[in-house]
Amino acid sequence: MRRIIYSGNISLDGYIEDVNGDFGFTEPDEEVHRFWNQWIRDASASLMGRRLYETMEPYWTDVAAEPTGEETSDDFARAWVATPRFVVSRTLESVPEGLTLISDEVEDAVRGLKGESGGPIDMGGADLANSLAELDLIDELMMVVHPVVVGAGKANLGPAFAGTKWQLLEQSAFSSGAILLRYELARQ
Repeated sequence: MRRIIYSGNISLDGYIEDVNGDFGFTEPDEEVHRFWNQWIRDASASLMGRRLYETMEPYWTDVAAEPTGEETSDDFARAWVATPRFVVSRTLESVPEGLTLISDEVEDAVRGLKGESGGPIDMGGADLANSLAELDLIDELMMVVHPVVVGAGKANLGPAFAGTKWQLLEQSAFSSGAILLRYELARQ
């Protein structure tokens, strides 16, 4: 059975974007970028909500098609398009070739993905994370915490995470001062 790991970059005070919807404060340096490159290569699939899809997919697909010459970015783009990608959305009617749209019976579809053999499933998008947490489908949290305080914006963890308990699996520091934190859900 595969595990769903909610991953991403967040501010020190737990936001994924500021009040204006900007997430530039989490732009990774070379070291953090290499970490994410390896992570996406290790993932057996990527599961994302509509907003994350609209941010990630066109950009990284374009870079994969026309490399920038910046090796770290180009490497991520290659890994991104090589990873099976699933978009969860009730508003999209279609997605480009190479992606799979999950719009109906989301719980059954995600449980089906988890039930397959293989490596971990990378999952991103705060709204999707909250929805999957309500269904008890998230196994781990893996966040790179950047040393910046945003003050307000979109929180990384929504109300469905309230009261959940997590066990630390891994922690490590990057030279930039960012910290990797990885937790496993402590199921009763």
